[in-house]
Amino acid sequence: MTTLLTTRDISRIVGTLGLPNVLSRMVSYLEADFRRWQDFDKCARVAAHSDVGVIELMPVADARDYSFKYVNGHPKNTREGLPTVMAFGVLAEVATGRPTLLAELTLTTAIRTAGASVLAARAGAP
Repeated sequence: MTTLLTTRDISRIVGTLGLPNVLSRMVSYLEADFRRWQDFDKCARVAAHSDVGVIELMPVADARDYSFKYVNGHPKNTREGLPTVMAFGVLAEVATGRPTLLAELTLTTAIRTAGASVLAARAGAP
């Protein structure tokens, strides 16, 4: 069975745990993943550029999980009441190919970006 994680779910998690706690947990997960950087099969993002924006796929895998993030950047979307950036992702088992998670990642990306900023600030601090 594939779990669906929606924007509403992310909002509920942040509301329940509190943003400082969510950010702290995100930083911990990021630190753990950076410590095992060599374990990941990484490749450059695949981008489709057009006159109105870009759509990108960002794949990554380790021995257990494969995932990708789909993200766009369309600056003119605000004219139509749409976000300029939207994202979703899939997490799947490497052993079977079974997708285990389909997640809306627009809010999660913002949280991850904040967590990565914390890591960068820590690394650059005297």
